Amino acid sequence: MIPLRDNVPTRTFPVVTVGLIVANAIVWFWELKNPGVDYHVAKDGYYPCTFHGPCEAVQIGGTVFRHHLAWWEGAFTCMFMHGSWIHILGNMLFLWIFGNNVEDALGKVRFLLWYLAAGLAATALQTFVTLQFGTVRDASIPNIGASGAIAGVLGAYILLLP
Repeated sequence: MIPLRDNVPTRTFPVVTVGLIVANAIVWFWELKNPGVDYHVAKDGYYPCTFHGPCEAVQIGGTVFRHHLAWWEGAFTCMFMHGSWIHILGNMLFLWIFGNNVEDALGKVRFLLWYLAAGLAATALQTFVTLQFGTVRDASIPNIGASGAIAGVLGAYILLLP
C-alpha cells in the first residue's frame, strides 16, 4: 500500500522539501525537452566508470557519448534526474509525505545536508557494488534518481519519529 499522507503535524512550512521537489520537477521538465529523457540521462547521468575507468561509449539514437561528466559532477546531478513519470512522481510523493517531518525535526540546513549526503552515500554504495562485482559494461550504465536521497529521508523519519 502506498502512503498518501502521514498524521504527524509540523511546526513550520517545509521550505527545503518544497524547494527540492521544485528542483526535481524543473530538471524533469528539462529532461523532457528535445532531444528527450534518454539523451539527457546518457549525457548527464552518473556513470560508476568515471570514478575508476574505463568507460564504454554509450549510444542513444544516432549520438555516441564518449565523454561523461566528472564523477563528482555526475554524483550530484544524478540525484535530480529521473527516467519516467512514475519514477519522479513516486520519489516526490515520498519526499513530500516524509520530508516535511524530517525537515521539521532536523531544521532546514541539516535536512538539506542530510538529503544530499544520503544521495551521495547511495551513489557511493552503488559505485562500489558495480565496480566490485560488475563488468565494464555495467559501470557504463548511467545511474539516476533521487531514490537514494529519499531512502535517507525515510531512514531519518523512522529513527526520528518512531
